[in-house]
Amino acid sequence: MIVRSLYILTIFMYAHVSGYSQVETYYALKNQEVEKTDFKEIKRELLFKAESTDTKESFGLALGALAVKLIPLLVDGASKLFYNPDNFNKEYFASYSFFENSGSFTKLDSEQNMVFQQSGLNEFGGREVINRFVFDLGNVKNVEGYYYLGLKSYELNHSWCKLSGPGNRINYILDIGFYYFDEDDKAQEFHINPILLDEQFIDGEKREIPEINYQVIPKMKVLQTVQVRIREINAKTQNWDRYLELYQSNQNNISKFLIRALGE
Repeated sequence: MIVRSLYILTIFMYAHVSGYSQVETYYALKNQEVEKTDFKEIKRELLFKAESTDTKESFGLALGALAVKLIPLLVDGASKLFYNPDNFNKEYFASYSFFENSGSFTKLDSEQNMVFQQSGLNEFGGREVINRFVFDLGNVKNVEGYYYLGLKSYELNHSWCKLSGPGNRINYILDIGFYYFDEDDKAQEFHINPILLDEQFIDGEKREIPEINYQVIPKMKVLQTVQVRIREINAKTQNWDRYLELYQSNQNNISKFLIRALGE
């Protein structure tokens, strides 16, 4: 966890959506060919949607029983090694503020899924989903104030990274940060271990995660903002090789913190 100033946190207070952008070109695979689509008014948003409790079978476990499916807590600063500024990939984010206009804070709801969704207006004026990532959220039983989170499913309809041929695949790295106040009313920042979705075809198929890797979120007196940041990298380009060099050169420090999440 990294202590940050109140100023840094307040820049996210009112932003449930990262905002709109100008026209952007996206790529997808259609009938074994690369298809380009120009989207405008790109919308990136973080949502919390209700889910039936019937699907929460594994969520009522105590911390000890759940440990076999939990990823260790992230050590200070490890995720930052993945996000050095560069120009060889695409990166975007969305934030959700728990601070309401009434001047009060809401809380995480364990009966909801957390959903990152990116959409845009196509040439016909219809809003189309570009990609979507769904995360399971739950309470750790008998340990008050602790939650756990895991990627449940995802849908990749278009990629912002350029596809030069039908064999191209895209790697995705998902970083989730929590901005909150601790028991001493100090501003804190916590990132779960980044999630890797490697060698992904941009084909619009919904993919379910058969074995969800749950991660524990530390106790937060007041949760102010959650932010999901996503990086896309074309797996076939020299840019991904450069990224791998960075990863491998720090492997002793960060190899435990890159989680590979594989769909069916």
